[in-house]
Amino acid sequence: MSSVRLENVSKVFRSDTGPFRGERLVKLESGGLLSTDAPITALDDINIEVQQGEVLSVLGPSGCGKSTLLRVVAGLIEPDSGHIYFDDRCVDNLSPRHRRVGFVFQNYALYPHMTSKGNIIFNLLLRRFPNKEIEERVRYTSNVLGVGFDALLSRRPGTLSSGQKQRVALGRCIIRDPSVFLLDEPLSDLDAKLRETTRIELKRLLRHFGITTIYVTHDQKEAISLGHRLAIMRQGKIIQQGTFEEIYNNPRNAFVAGFLGTPPLNLIRGEVIDNIFYGGGIKFPTKGLLGEVIGGIKVEDITEGGDFRGIVEVSEPNPSEKSQVVTVRVKENVRIKLRRSLDYILEAGEIVSFSVRRMYFFDPITELLIRVIENKEAVTNEYNA
Repeated sequence: MSSVRLENVSKVFRSDTGPFRGERLVKLESGGLLSTDAPITALDDINIEVQQGEVLSVLGPSGCGKSTLLRVVAGLIEPDSGHIYFDDRCVDNLSPRHRRVGFVFQNYALYPHMTSKGNIIFNLLLRRFPNKEIEERVRYTSNVLGVGFDALLSRRPGTLSSGQKQRVALGRCIIRDPSVFLLDEPLSDLDAKLRETTRIELKRLLRHFGITTIYVTHDQKEAISLGHRLAIMRQGKIIQQGTFEEIYNNPRNAFVAGFLGTPPLNLIRGEVIDNIFYGGGIKFPTKGLLGEVIGGIKVEDITEGGDFRGIVEVSEPNPSEKSQVVTVRVKENVRIKLRRSLDYILEAGEIVSFSVRRMYFFDPITELLIRVIENKEAVTNEYNA
């Protein structure tokens, strides 16, 4: 079991080098795909440390560099700059084989012509492990992965469900006795019910082994459930690290605030005039602010009743949390989300009233958090723009 540390790690993909030689790069741009000859910075000065036995969940939107980060740690991609340490040993020049990393890929990467057992033991055969030790490891892995896993060993990947393939991929990872687990969106291909049960089982396994793990996902429920800490990633950069509570309560910028939480902060552009914020039909007293800002409101800071009004557009009941998330239009093209009890399901077109007791304010250019301001008194709304 090792700690993992990345220091100033960067990686740029170019169309004339590496795996993209002779091809046009494709990147995400404003929600669509853009073909480009320009270099793409996949990792930009990454600095993270994962303690021994810790699970770090790397959370971010698709295309932000999460998978590249894992492949750099595994040694499958060479960074352009920076260093990678397992414990205090630099592994920059170690091959993937010698890093003792267990990697679970998003697509499982199982050999279709081999049985499940063949896939699981393939690496051990390459390393010329004695047959007796291989069989002992197979038995141990089967016991760890639980009831029914033995029955999968003689089957080929083409006959397995997505959930079964995922168990085989985990088995291949476990049998190697790795010092570090790297998991790349391992639950993304599972249906909702299976994802829930598999997430619980995966958490049990990770806690059971106590192995240092980097878990990559775009699903914050997975990230929060499995990780001791989170690292929020965007456009090749680690924006913020910490526990869910630390990041949620103190978001570094508007991106983090609008990304984390279910639902995340309501973000509203507005303007502060004479210490009053005006934006999206909301009027809120401030101090020390002036001009354009981005206002953020958590659902838990919106209370029922008050002088603000909105028209219900959609209500999403969540019986497991005994609440409903309601999308309310407070101004043309401005919508916020509220949370209400299930005592009465709100319907589209209904008018709701509410008040705001706290707001987060961000710089409109840098998007960095400026301050958090609480309003301990009832808000009077004379602003209906």
